[in-house]
Amino acid sequence: MRTVRTIAGVAVAVLLWADGNPPAQAAQPGEYQVGVERNVRVRMRDGVHLATDVYYPMENGRPLQQKLPAVLMRTPYNKAAWGVAYTRFFAEHGYLSVAQDCRGRFESEGEFFPFVDDPEDGYDTIEWLARHPMCDGKVGMHGVSYMGWVQFHAATQHPPSLVTMIPHDGPTNAYHYSLRCGGALHLGLLQWILSVAQNGREAGQNPAAAKAVREMASGRAFLEWCERIPWQRGQTPLRLTPAYEDAAMKLYFENYEYNDFWRQPGLGMSEYFDDFPDVPILWVVGWYDWYPRTISDGYQKMVEMGRKNQHFLCGPWTHNSFRPTAGDVHFGTRGAKVRSYDDFLKLELAWFDRWLKGDADADIGSPVSVFVMGGGDGTRADDGRLDHGGQWHYGDAWPPEGARPTSFHLQPGGALSPSEPPERSASTTYTYDPRNTVSSNGRCIVAYAPEITRGFSGMGPRDQIELATLPGHGTPGRPIAERPDVLVFQTAPLSEDVRIAGDVRAVLWVSSDAPDTDFYVKLIDVYPSSDDYPNGYAFPVSEGILRARYRGSWEEPRPMRPGEVYRIEFPLEPSANLFKAGHRIRIDVTSSSFPNFDVNRNTGDPNGRTWRVARNTIHHDAEHPSAIVLPIWPLGEMAGKQVEPP
Repeated sequence: MRTVRTIAGVAVAVLLWADGNPPAQAAQPGEYQVGVERNVRVRMRDGVHLATDVYYPMENGRPLQQKLPAVLMRTPYNKAAWGVAYTRFFAEHGYLSVAQDCRGRFESEGEFFPFVDDPEDGYDTIEWLARHPMCDGKVGMHGVSYMGWVQFHAATQHPPSLVTMIPHDGPTNAYHYSLRCGGALHLGLLQWILSVAQNGREAGQNPAAAKAVREMASGRAFLEWCERIPWQRGQTPLRLTPAYEDAAMKLYFENYEYNDFWRQPGLGMSEYFDDFPDVPILWVVGWYDWYPRTISDGYQKMVEMGRKNQHFLCGPWTHNSFRPTAGDVHFGTRGAKVRSYDDFLKLELAWFDRWLKGDADADIGSPVSVFVMGGGDGTRADDGRLDHGGQWHYGDAWPPEGARPTSFHLQPGGALSPSEPPERSASTTYTYDPRNTVSSNGRCIVAYAPEITRGFSGMGPRDQIELATLPGHGTPGRPIAERPDVLVFQTAPLSEDVRIAGDVRAVLWVSSDAPDTDFYVKLIDVYPSSDDYPNGYAFPVSEGILRARYRGSWEEPRPMRPGEVYRIEFPLEPSANLFKAGHRIRIDVTSSSFPNFDVNRNTGDPNGRTWRVARNTIHHDAEHPSAIVLPIWPLGEMAGKQVEPP
């Protein structure tokens, strides 16, 4: 019974956390039979043993005689139930392929605390694997989401046998890119903690605990619990799974500032980039995943450090997905080399063939493969999705050569223009009430509204119409731009196509009558009215947020003084999008995006549940030139080449 219950629990976690699974059977059959040695007990330096499955290629019923390179996936999702075909695939193609349960998960010993023990466990496993009798001493790592995190974890320890990595949809710093974004609590990982708590050891020993946590994590109930943030120890169903309650409290509610807790190798991986081995890395992400900025930043940092053979792959995808649809948008597959998980497996195989087997003819693609969104005809397809379109760019640099940061300034009357505002004094004030938040519509990791029972697989780009979150929060069906607490600044209809590709940031001059509040900016591609969309369509391109008390320091937050004007600058997610002629470039400025981020109660006290209304002001005059800075990439051959494979 225990095995059945455990496997069922994994299904819950995968539905919440992963948009899809690797294929049950790879489309490209391998040349070898596969043998498996299950639950090998690999000893860590502290004496804990981690359960490890070793898949090896066979010929005529016998293991291959030559030593082989190895590929490793470390997972908290049960190595025997998640991605088994993924692991077998590499053994079928001539690799020693290994999957391991992370510490404290499923068959592995020890206590599970997310991320913290994975650096040393990763190092110890890599070096054990390199000395395996079947291994030639070379090890590569691969995997998505948590399995991407652990690659960065291991790299902080500089394992000498790690030859290459393929991190897919994982962050390089937990504080800055995952649990905190601009100082706000990003709630996706909080829901994930609940999902893995359901199949942890404590829940396995107490079915009532598993049921209580499952109910807390699901659908509307999770949104209601998020409205009660901050949580306290012993005051939620997580008290029934103490190890996971401890993780939730320390990761979300007891370490608000960037302190030594966050700087340890399991959480602050980017602090240890200098310690990473100089190895080829294939950085993989989707524009509507959680992690485009961290993957883009990580790739750029490695290139800046002079690390060779760094590749960047970014498509129009959500988390762990390679589908050409996301949310209520269709992008098409024009010029795509990766159209499915099978295609991605083939690319991973070629990557490992190149760097682990030394196959110089392996087709690993261009150093940069980026999908430039936009250019579609804007019609509504039979499945109800907008044709936004796009095409793949294959090149040598990211951001592409020729892309230049260009400021579009906020103007009186809601205009947006490259010209600096001439007025000596101009500002716009809105009232932000924490009891009436703007819905997170476009890049939400937390499932709600139409996807509330499916996980976040459908929460990609959507028309900027309010979706149902909690009673009193917004008016479902109403355009977000019509809310009085959303400031809209947009260009006139464009006279020609405008393309962006690269990093996006906001520079705002702000004031408030509250000691703390949030400033949230969303970049939008606005379609004109059409037969299919009589009110037009507002396509979300990028977004970013800053909690004002962190405007000067992540370590030492400072309250705002009423009425004082502050210059704040913060990144949005990077992007690549073609704004067609006739469209408008728009930004929305507001102070909430729920349930992607927690609700700022405007008091400056993260431990309190009292609230106050804030009157927030955006200044946009000659002395205070608020702007969105876009990476304009001019069209034409001199700006970079577009290459479409046959």
